[in-house]
Amino acid sequence: MKMQERFIKNKCALGLILMLLYVCPTHAAKIVVSGKNESYAGETLELRRYTEKILNGSESVATAKVGKEGDFRFEFDLTNECQVFLPGDAQRGYIYVEPGKSYVVEIPNKRVRTLSEKLQPYFEPNEYLFFIQNPDKKGVNMKFLQFEDAFDFFTMKCLASKGDADTVQYSVSELNRIFADLSTKFQKNYKDYRCLLLKAQFSDPVQMNSVYSEFAKLGVDKTNPAFWDLFNNVFYNLIPNTLGSEDFYVFKKIIETSNAKMLLMHIQERYKITDVELKELVAIKIVGDLAAAEIFDNKLVVKMLQNLSAAMTMAENKELALNVAATVGSTLVGEGAPNLVGNDLNGKKHELTEFLGKYIYLNICNTRLMKTEKDLKILDRFQQTFDGQLQVVNIFVYDEKENVEKATKGLSGKMQVWLAPESDVLRKVYNARAIPSYYLIDTEGKFVLLRKAEPNDELRYLLLNIFDNK
Repeated sequence: MKMQERFIKNKCALGLILMLLYVCPTHAAKIVVSGKNESYAGETLELRRYTEKILNGSESVATAKVGKEGDFRFEFDLTNECQVFLPGDAQRGYIYVEPGKSYVVEIPNKRVRTLSEKLQPYFEPNEYLFFIQNPDKKGVNMKFLQFEDAFDFFTMKCLASKGDADTVQYSVSELNRIFADLSTKFQKNYKDYRCLLLKAQFSDPVQMNSVYSEFAKLGVDKTNPAFWDLFNNVFYNLIPNTLGSEDFYVFKKIIETSNAKMLLMHIQERYKITDVELKELVAIKIVGDLAAAEIFDNKLVVKMLQNLSAAMTMAENKELALNVAATVGSTLVGEGAPNLVGNDLNGKKHELTEFLGKYIYLNICNTRLMKTEKDLKILDRFQQTFDGQLQVVNIFVYDEKENVEKATKGLSGKMQVWLAPESDVLRKVYNARAIPSYYLIDTEGKFVLLRKAEPNDELRYLLLNIFDNK
């Protein structure tokens, strides 16, 4: 009897210990990332990790002041492993970090992007620009590099076989076999997401159902970049890609009626996604993409995202849906245009506010783009036709004075021609994602037209109508 009581007590004690281990959070352990590069002396570097890639959200994990000799040292506490990066103009370059460990890293000399790189938002360098110094060949960071190389190799193999199902399955099996030791939760998820991405890239619409199902089982790992690569590949432009199918008309009805609950239900039933967080992220993604697809009116897309926010259960996703709505719905029409500063070709400083009382046509451009020469000739005619009522301001970003002088030679001289002192700032303030970008601003300094402001006959007729009514 005593032995039985002792067994029960020991069992209860063991259960209590296990429960405490499960309930109590894991203590954070310090991570140190250090290195040296004199070209950054005196600057502050920041280490970040992704939180979501629908709006390219990331969070800072640490900052470090670079010493006079170029030494820098990041110290931060994390409970779980993750991949971190140094944000740069056009590069990422991840390293994998684990709690309680130290890493010595290398970064390249500080450099300025070339013009072609600045104008290409998806520019990626050929080399890793942030990496472990003398990496351990058996270490996890080296394993990740080897895994990515193998992933690229098998992707090429699948491309060569034109996505033959047997080749895809073989490639996935080989990746799992060769990298069986990527075993922690983060590493295993990374590998699983990558393998599923390979399958998704070469699946026809029928086979995609199994991809959706496998994705739903894997769930969400927000700080894992492989999750976001798979997520964005699988759900990119999902509604436009169903155009003409029965599925499209279901989506069409849902969007037109802004029925957020029906959308979430449809995602669950159609794609077998029961994981709440994944389902809500998918809903935000597929509706947010519609802003660029021009299938539905922008106001419908914004309203749908706002309704989605109200229908969601997770606070982070509620906020994300509203942020996406604000981003895609930011037409700026009716809002006051921020003042701009630029220097003309004689070096004289000008501000946009000088022209209040007239309509302002703003052309953010660059001479190296072939379209710019044609635009300048059309805008010069507009300036002469509507002189006194309209002021055309051409502001050149990432450009050289000599090139601008050459491009504007022979024009009437009535247009304003400026060089942007801070091109990146100007593009950000005016949300000028593409070059060229065009804006029409009214006499009170408020935006009238953005997306459809390209200099063409439609704009000329609009201007004729505006000025004839005055």
